[in-house]
Amino acid sequence: MKKFIAFLLLAIFTFSFCSNTFSKEERIYVNPPAPYFEGEIYSLGRVYGIKGDESILAQYNSLFSSKDTFVLVLMYHNIYTDKKINSYDVSVADFKKHIEILKQYGFQNISIEDLYEFLKFNKKIPERSVIFTFDDGFKSVVTAANILKENGFTGVTSLITGYVGSVWEVNQTEIEKLLSNGFEVSLHSHKLHNTYMKLLSEKKYKELKQDIKEAKEYSINALHINPIAFTYPQGAYDKEIENILKDNGFKVGFGLYGKLINRYGDNPYYISRVEISERLKTANPDEFQKLIEKIIK
Repeated sequence: MKKFIAFLLLAIFTFSFCSNTFSKEERIYVNPPAPYFEGEIYSLGRVYGIKGDESILAQYNSLFSSKDTFVLVLMYHNIYTDKKINSYDVSVADFKKHIEILKQYGFQNISIEDLYEFLKFNKKIPERSVIFTFDDGFKSVVTAANILKENGFTGVTSLITGYVGSVWEVNQTEIEKLLSNGFEVSLHSHKLHNTYMKLLSEKKYKELKQDIKEAKEYSINALHINPIAFTYPQGAYDKEIENILKDNGFKVGFGLYGKLINRYGDNPYYISRVEISERLKTANPDEFQKLIEKIIK
């Protein structure tokens, strides 16, 4: 009798274990959570890769970036032909040479979503990736977009939504044209752009939160797009502003300085950018090339 009871308990335990295993396998293999990179399949793939199974390792390598992969994010403002606005500007002639240099060294364009998934999940992207960003939405971004398109690149315009259609900023028709050419939009405040650092130093988060919310609402209601990126005005950033971005559905925050490049594991809410301008002399093609050579060493 004791042997029968022991056998029965063993049978129940075995059935329960197998049942749990099956349901777990069913959860993993039959109904994997989406998106892929946030699910258990992703983690399982890493384990198999570590084991060194050559066939699975090849698949693994096709999904994830190598350790040498990085993203260079360039920050431009106005691109001028004849007359510049201020020392943040870059001439069209110099801008074209920057593109030539980047192509010479094998840089390739990626999207904001690519950037996010690379930083968070090590998504496969070109080893030398670049994103062109243009702050404040100057009308000259249309010229820059055409030049980029001719060279197989695109970019991101950071809009101050409260001034769309003003004398100096792109209007809705121009924004639509940019979007149709593959450009992306990052929001750069609604109307408080020039006061962000002051408001941050005074910890007036309510005003900052309202301005960010108004920028997002304008983008959705007037432009019919829902950007996932926000460009910090004047570089104004702290953890509280990061939380405000998260609450408003943003996934990426473009900062000012920090590092020359961005790698897997870096915080997507503070993307380091390199300012290209005449004031820093980085607009000079020779200096720009030295910068790129420094980055790729």
